[in-house]
Amino acid sequence: MNDAETLQASEAAAAPAADVRGSDQAGPPIVVQVRNLHKVYDTSGHRVPALAGADLDVPAGAFYAIMGASGSGKSTLLYLIGGLTHPTGGQVVVEGHDLGAMSDRQRTVFRRRRLGIVFQEYNLLPTLTARENVALPWLLEGRSVRECAARVDELLAEVHLLPRAEHRPDALSGGEQQRVAIARALLNDPAIVLADEPTGNLDSRQSLEIWNLLRRFATERHKTILMVTHEAQGAAYADRVLVLKDGRIVGQIDSGGSRDAALVAARYQELAG
Repeated sequence: MNDAETLQASEAAAAPAADVRGSDQAGPPIVVQVRNLHKVYDTSGHRVPALAGADLDVPAGAFYAIMGASGSGKSTLLYLIGGLTHPTGGQVVVEGHDLGAMSDRQRTVFRRRRLGIVFQEYNLLPTLTARENVALPWLLEGRSVRECAARVDELLAEVHLLPRAEHRPDALSGGEQQRVAIARALLNDPAIVLADEPTGNLDSRQSLEIWNLLRRFATERHKTILMVTHEAQGAAYADRVLVLKDGRIVGQIDSGGSRDAALVAARYQELAG
């Protein structure tokens, strides 16, 4: 079965449980729906709960931040939404597709086609240039360099790195490497971008560049973005901040992209303290 057939099979298998409201109803469609999500890790014979019944709806074009103490389950939630790990219980539906109804192969193809993922570690190949790293997912599909060129250069221009396109990662700053990773995540024009602590290894100036970039993609390109962060300053760029504690979403902060870090920090302490 080729990739197209695999994706078609995944679409047929998936239960369309997500809210797919039409234009005659208020509000954008729900593109991520999480219901009663549980995750328990078995570590050396000990069961360690990471999520304990999380529920979540994310509308198209929204920028959500996820905050919580270490071990609260925020990265686990992101990985489950991305189909990178399997839940112990509950359901994750992305664009109407139930990830639990897909095979591992179907999830892999769906993730590659419809999700963009950015990690704290940039995960760039050190022997490739910035341009080649961005093009890599398409090159692995058998596309030619010429087919990739226009799209890759468009993305590098979007992240303000076109003049650095021929530089390898060791010649780029941490912030520049993360911008290459963001460009790569956007290559397939994904519906949703998942970012796990994207500024965790960056200084304050580089962090601001990344937060502004994600904010711009949400506002101007209507990308749905879910970002895990421990920084109130970064979370304040999001439309809404979800607060996790002991594996549950215990509250939310409607920050509205205000960049008001003091507001987010104060409300976070109230909810998670």
